[in-house]
Amino acid sequence: MKNETYTLAAMLPDKPLQSVEPRLYRLLVQELERLHLHPYDVKAGGRADDHGITVYLRFGEELGQVTSRKFSWALVEGDDEEVLTFFKQSAEKIKNLMIAEYFKMMKS
Repeated sequence: MKNETYTLAAMLPDKPLQSVEPRLYRLLVQELERLHLHPYDVKAGGRADDHGITVYLRFGEELGQVTSRKFSWALVEGDDEEVLTFFKQSAEKIKNLMIAEYFKMMKS
């Protein structure tokens, strides 16, 4: 019996998305550039297994915000619209948070 809680993969943090799945990283960068954001504004990570990849996007002050999503390999290989939609929505969320944090900083 395999206990998923104690597997090595469960204990390791996610790896940089550009090394785990470069195609998804390029999609992220493309969406960030569309909104005039820099790839360094977000820490993109991923964790791959036999069934797919889980993408983690950390952003905001001290990388306190996180959004994540798991995609099957079929979605990734098929350039599915669901994958692109995730990155579009995430880029919008990152932009809106950066704007809010900027105005918060200017008021203080």
